[in-house]
Amino acid sequence: MDIQELNELDHQLTLAINGSDSLFWDNVMYTVTDTLSWSLVMLALIIIVFKNNTWREALLVFVMMGLLIFVADRFCSGWVKPTVARWRPTQDPQLMYLFDVVREYRGGRFGFFSGHACNTFCVAMFLSWVFRHGWVTAVLFFWAASTTFTRLYLGVHYLGDVLVGMIVGCLLGAVFYLILRLIQKRMRSKRLISEQFTPTGYMKTDMTRLLDVIFFNYVLLVIIAVSQGVN
Repeated sequence: MDIQELNELDHQLTLAINGSDSLFWDNVMYTVTDTLSWSLVMLALIIIVFKNNTWREALLVFVMMGLLIFVADRFCSGWVKPTVARWRPTQDPQLMYLFDVVREYRGGRFGFFSGHACNTFCVAMFLSWVFRHGWVTAVLFFWAASTTFTRLYLGVHYLGDVLVGMIVGCLLGAVFYLILRLIQKRMRSKRLISEQFTPTGYMKTDMTRLLDVIFFNYVLLVIIAVSQGVN
């Protein structure tokens, strides 16, 4: 399969995923894709990390995560997108009218690779290693995947865009966690070892609370989507 055939397959698969005739799902996808809609989860993360660490250790975690997101965003949006210059589906002059558009949202000009996919998967990978809790890891990657899926549904990325974004995000998340661990070892921070804690020293009850907050946030987004449909 040559590059032209691969590109055509990417177009067809994205068209198959893009949009629906459901106002409800339009509202859900539009709401889920908004970073601010996850503010409640972000607040819970801040509380849990500071509760389970000294202020220096907690600050280090968030500094590293901030740097991770900054590097991921600059690499994607600041360098790769303008260099590759691949049109977003909803911006491609030859294909844009084939895609369903929700609330006139078309995104910027270029879409390779997906910044949403890269950022969410780098955060999911990084935090899954930070917390080292099975259910939290599964839910974090479900959150990253569901957020990434909205980009296909809304037609602002091709499938290839998000797959590359996912891979790059996971690699960056792993690299930044390794850097975090090296710094933590130099700080010689002691972690509690007990059945009540994860291998990295986070209380399992706090992990359960984090799962509850994420679940509640999803429910809240669905309620918002329903209310927007009624209005």
